[in-house]
Amino acid sequence: MQELLFLGLFVVALAIGWFLGRREAIRVGVMLAPHGSAIDKQYFIGLNYLLNEQPDEAIETFIRALEVNPETVETHIAIGKLFCQRGDVERAIKVHQNLLARPNLTALQADRVQFELARDYLAVGLHHRAERLLNELVENSSTLRAEALADLVRIHERERDWQKAVETGRRLLREREEFAGTLAHYYCELARESIRRGEVVQARHELLDALAVHRQSVRAMLMLADLDAAQGRDAEVRRWLQRLATHDPDFVPQALPLLHQLAERGAIDVLAYLDEVLDNSQPPMMATVLAKADELNRRKGLSAASDHVLAHLQQQPSLSGLLYLIDLHKGSVEPRGYANLMILRGIVEALLVDQHKYQCQACGFSGRQLHWQCPTCHGWSTIRPLKGRELAKAGTQRFI
Repeated sequence: MQELLFLGLFVVALAIGWFLGRREAIRVGVMLAPHGSAIDKQYFIGLNYLLNEQPDEAIETFIRALEVNPETVETHIAIGKLFCQRGDVERAIKVHQNLLARPNLTALQADRVQFELARDYLAVGLHHRAERLLNELVENSSTLRAEALADLVRIHERERDWQKAVETGRRLLREREEFAGTLAHYYCELARESIRRGEVVQARHELLDALAVHRQSVRAMLMLADLDAAQGRDAEVRRWLQRLATHDPDFVPQALPLLHQLAERGAIDVLAYLDEVLDNSQPPMMATVLAKADELNRRKGLSAASDHVLAHLQQQPSLSGLLYLIDLHKGSVEPRGYANLMILRGIVEALLVDQHKYQCQACGFSGRQLHWQCPTCHGWSTIRPLKGRELAKAGTQRFI
């Protein structure tokens, strides 16, 4: 953070130096003045503070060295950003408010300053002030319209106003197609609230809207499968599970309880479904491998289940797979070896308790539960299940 601050100040210093040089060149016909003016002295004093790692004094000096005119607006904006990055948001607000009050700004410059001021308000939690400024930028068709919409969406998300988040998100989607995945989550949040109120029909519409904007929404598929299962619509549940197996088989373990419910009612061929999932996922999730092992054990016996798990363990070592094998064979172990096997089982189980199963692809956050939104970086759909060597590596790093 300190390095970024000094880099920013250095850029500001270069900008001020360029402006001073240009102004002086114009004034004397490209000839340097024999004696530096007061503003030049302030500039060099600021540079001296910067070189001596005194950023506060450097910023104050640079502000004094600058006149506010169309050519220095960008530099003032940069100084305001530096204040905000340092946590001194009150001073950043003053810089940007002072700029915004200037009558000689171009339309683009005024929009830039207004956008930065809105972000200052966001930084200190003044959401209503930020929202008003951002809405003005959107309604005036500013060139910063997309950025303003993105910040508005974040405000609604923080306030958990999912209806407004959806409405603003649909407008942002027209500017940024990649926002579809996040918008689908907003619909899912609306559906979750509808389910809590017992409005199942409304929830279904919202989940279908989620899939309409983002066909690969795993969360919407799982929620629809749960809704249909609660209403005994086995054919629909099977359809959602089939779609999940095709689009993202790594999340099939989240739907295994539903799969078992269908199997109990004879509504699905579990073995055929799991074979398809394993074929689509390389390497497969160990939970899916073990689900197939359960089915093989039920149909063909212990040997078939054991061979299946061993074959996958050789490709991707797994503590849960090892624990499954121990449980599978503990009934056939001689009494002398049984005690040692139970000691081994206890060790493996203890390691499994501390093992993180999910990791954010954006910031590296890991945990034992699935979060649709990362608790650390707040990205949507950035957390994915760990598997195979990824899982083993994550577990090793935690104990180093």
